[in-house]
Amino acid sequence: MELNGSFQNRMSELLGDGFKAYMDSFDEESVKAFHLNLSVISADAFSKWESCLDDIDYSKIPDSPYGFYYKSEQIGRTPAHHSGMIYSQDPSAMAVLSCVGLEKDESPRILDLCAAPGGKTSQLAIASAGKGVVVANEPNPSRNQILCSNIERMGFGNVLVTKSEPAELASVFPSYFDLILTDVPCSGEGMFRKYPESVNEWSEENIRNCVSRSKEILENAVSMLRPGGRLIFSTCTYAPEENEQTCRMLTEDLGLIYDKAPEYTLKHALYSELSGGKGYRFYPHLFKGEGQFVSYFKKPGESRTCATGNDIGLKKASSEILKQIDNCFGGMPDINISRIFIYKDRVIYLADGIDRLPAKGITMVGVNIGKQDGKNFTPHHHVFSALGRKLPTYVELGTDRSLMEAYLRGEEIRLTDALKDNSKLKDKCFGAVLFAGVPVGGFKYAGGKLKNHYPKGLRNLR
Repeated sequence: MELNGSFQNRMSELLGDGFKAYMDSFDEESVKAFHLNLSVISADAFSKWESCLDDIDYSKIPDSPYGFYYKSEQIGRTPAHHSGMIYSQDPSAMAVLSCVGLEKDESPRILDLCAAPGGKTSQLAIASAGKGVVVANEPNPSRNQILCSNIERMGFGNVLVTKSEPAELASVFPSYFDLILTDVPCSGEGMFRKYPESVNEWSEENIRNCVSRSKEILENAVSMLRPGGRLIFSTCTYAPEENEQTCRMLTEDLGLIYDKAPEYTLKHALYSELSGGKGYRFYPHLFKGEGQFVSYFKKPGESRTCATGNDIGLKKASSEILKQIDNCFGGMPDINISRIFIYKDRVIYLADGIDRLPAKGITMVGVNIGKQDGKNFTPHHHVFSALGRKLPTYVELGTDRSLMEAYLRGEEIRLTDALKDNSKLKDKCFGAVLFAGVPVGGFKYAGGKLKNHYPKGLRNLR
């Protein structure tokens, strides 16, 4: 890989004696990792299921509550991936939020302002423990689609996905959020090893453009942060203009104060104080991962706006729709039916913490239960991944690898003797398929068979 001479000069000035070790890191392979979805499986439970990742070797990331290194190109085909047990993510990107803390007794309001593809959104949703709301915003349509797909796969039910510009969101959520992550668009210097093609896009002009863009994003982010709320600022670049100088702007111009970094960051990242700003740097020659920068802030004061209860603006599901849902699943899911609403052509379930919706720009909200199809009801895949264990009927495949592989290929599930014991199976009703206790997708019981309803676009067809 041939790095731009100006870039090398900048890095040499930044790193001093560490520059050679940094350059040598480009001779090493990029590191792969995943984090566990602790909302569906614990680290202890995951370690007991050897078949969750087929034959893929993986090892624990030191000090991480849910991170693992792995070596494979096939992890996206494993039952662990399909079931939303895991999310593949760079270790340094994961480190930004590895130990983010939330008060246990609150219903947190969280915003991931630059969310795609969804790795950090996943971490924030896990930290929320299903309480409150996580707003995940991504203006780019194709990236937003990937974000929605990942949220659906992971089975999160308290996430609101939007495709708005920051200023549009700021008009809806003034002084609203307890925690905001701003992983802003940047020059990507920390990803050169992982994505060598991005080297050709580097320029000092691009750095200046990124600084200007991040300033606009952060001004709106701060306006959405409640007094006493926390803001996490991160990039995957090294340029001080995009990092420490931006931190200086956050404190001097936007009035934030520095907050204490998590112990994980203090232990594994390099503290940096440049250009009047402060933060923490993850370098590939010092940490087993790619490059990241992070800094932690707090907004002075202490207050929290209360929901009015009238901000959702959605029509509740009628008794007719509720009856169709009951017929579809052979009973009602174990959820609060007063939180079932109509959004466009969808029937959705909203977690209690979702108390405010933008008038436009929503691409995903709560759990998509399905839609009316004449007198019938057609379930959506999300209802199985998010509410599978709350449905009246579900089938547990344990860790039977052959059964799971057949299901992921789209085949009918064989009614083995163990499955025949499930007396809750009702003809022409839908239920969830579980792998190692974690919902993967759906089935329809008809004619004594479990017909596969795993989406065709997600199946392992090779």
